[in-house]
Amino acid sequence: MSLLKIKDNNGKAHDFTKGISAAEIVKKIKENNTVPVAVEIDGVEKDLSHEIHENCEIKIITGDSKQGIYILRHSCAHLLAQAVTQLFPEAKPTIGPPVENGFYYDFYMDPINEQELKKIEEETNKIVRVDFERALKEEDPLPEDLTNHIFAPTPITEEKGERVPKGKKPTVMVDSAL
Repeated sequence: MSLLKIKDNNGKAHDFTKGISAAEIVKKIKENNTVPVAVEIDGVEKDLSHEIHENCEIKIITGDSKQGIYILRHSCAHLLAQAVTQLFPEAKPTIGPPVENGFYYDFYMDPINEQELKKIEEETNKIVRVDFERALKEEDPLPEDLTNHIFAPTPITEEKGERVPKGKKPTVMVDSAL
């Protein structure tokens, strides 16, 4: 079994086995009571389920940081969209970004009332309590089940903004609940 060298936020090196998740590393190296929401591996933002197979530097992104708050708001927007589309199958999500003081999601659907808003809140609370499994899709082209999905991803390519490095395929993360 070969060991990896993982440097933490303070530059301290730790030994871990290959294939360890970022969450497992965070549990062992975090020094305070802040809540981790993601990590940066060699400067690239990753989810806590990300498995590590090479020596690297890891930065813990906490929920009280500007970056962490953005991630949490982004996730909340997805939870809202899932709740709305489960309760109102005819609803078509349009745009739903995190913003400076929260997040929102626009839907193409009939207006809702206060009672329906309460149902959305209750559904969101149910969804957030579910254990999510994540599946990473790095296929080109994307499988048909994703390209026809209500939340069909639009991969950002080099031509559209240089967010996918040259020679890399777009990666799409899919919640099993969807």
